[in-house]
Amino acid sequence: MSIFDNVTSTINRSTAAAGRAAETVKIKAHISEVNKRRQQLAAQLGASLYEETRGNEALRAGREALYDGIAACDAERAEYQKQLAEIEAQAALQAEAARTYVCPTCGSAVGASDMFCSGCGTSREVILAQAPAAPIAQPTVFCPSCGAPVGEGDAFCMACGAKREPAGGASAAAQADEAAAATDSAVTSDQPSA
Repeated sequence: MSIFDNVTSTINRSTAAAGRAAETVKIKAHISEVNKRRQQLAAQLGASLYEETRGNEALRAGREALYDGIAACDAERAEYQKQLAEIEAQAALQAEAARTYVCPTCGSAVGASDMFCSGCGTSREVILAQAPAAPIAQPTVFCPSCGAPVGEGDAFCMACGAKREPAGGASAAAQADEAAAATDSAVTSDQPSA
């Protein structure tokens, strides 16, 4: 066997080993995907069976800890949802209290809980009847990746680092580039071929 044959044989073995390694990684990724799908389906099945069987004492026998644990989680979740609803209601009340009106007589800012305008003494009833409410600050924008509050013009979330789309979708420069490319392709396609 010559040196050339040895080198060729070594290359062929290395190529085959690399192919097997790549195929192994690919198959393991497929197995992982299947396991995730199976876990999601098993969770859905378990949730539906729990709902159907939680009142059946014969099926609960020997599984009391599981049923009681799920019931405790449901009760805890309901309590958290109640607390969240209370916080949201407080925020709405606070936003309403922070609302200001413009006095139609003198133009001063009048708080929603003020009884009279501090600038001219006009009563609250007159102000509310005649003056539109001043705009309330825009609601907070949240990151779609992690849910953290972000500034409306922020390009990235400061909590998770996710890139954000501008409020109007693609940037004006990107939209201009797309429009120019579309125009160029339309002009090119209208020209007769040589």
